[in-house]
Amino acid sequence: MLKQLTRLNGHIGFSRARPESAPHSTIQRPTHGPAGCLRWTAASVFLFAIVAGSSTVHAAGCDEVLLNRIQDVYQAMTSFTGRFEQEDLRTNGERTLAQGTIAYLKPGRMRWDYDPPHEQLVVTDGETVWLFDPLLDNVTMQPLGDVTQGTPLAFLLGVGNLTEDFRCRAHTRAPPSDGLNYVELVPIDQIPTLEYIQIGADPVTAALEVLFIVDTQGNLRKVSFIDLEREVNFPEGHFMFLITDEMEVITK
Repeated sequence: MLKQLTRLNGHIGFSRARPESAPHSTIQRPTHGPAGCLRWTAASVFLFAIVAGSSTVHAAGCDEVLLNRIQDVYQAMTSFTGRFEQEDLRTNGERTLAQGTIAYLKPGRMRWDYDPPHEQLVVTDGETVWLFDPLLDNVTMQPLGDVTQGTPLAFLLGVGNLTEDFRCRAHTRAPPSDGLNYVELVPIDQIPTLEYIQIGADPVTAALEVLFIVDTQGNLRKVSFIDLEREVNFPEGHFMFLITDEMEVITK
């Protein structure tokens, strides 16, 4: 599981889906090994060329206006909840799907609940991140700061900044024709598992809708955010995890 948590640095904070025998579309459990991610290949999940110290992007082919709007709009949100869909496309042709619910409370609190048939929970209170596997009845704990710095996950948690952590460039992979506007970003500080990300935003509101994560092996993860409800009041303890005596606890 510790390997899974180190992967968190490369992605956004949710786990990589575990392929079944069939290489085609199947809903299946993400493996946990932020940013895949918690087994993050950071678990992650979830969530990016600038002049050092500047908030303005100066890169050929980069939409600096869109980039700054995405950052500003996301940072302005104090909370949201909704659905997510996660699709992994591997270089060997395997395609795996996962889905569930997401919740966010600024600053730094987030919860990913993966749907059956293979449930999994990734949750952080802003200081500790927990990855719970109900099938194995174990939980992995790690300080959040160890797995977020300079990653897409830091942006999703509201503690990172796209224009400070990433370099914007022209698209090296054509974005889908889905009506969204995209920017492509590479990490300023090299992350072993992360090559680049693409962010798809609403053309009118600049709200985040899609995140593509490409690792150094060419594998791609797409995370779509669906029907987000903003400015939500969450019940007490929603971003905590209660460890029982029966659980195996793994710490790093």
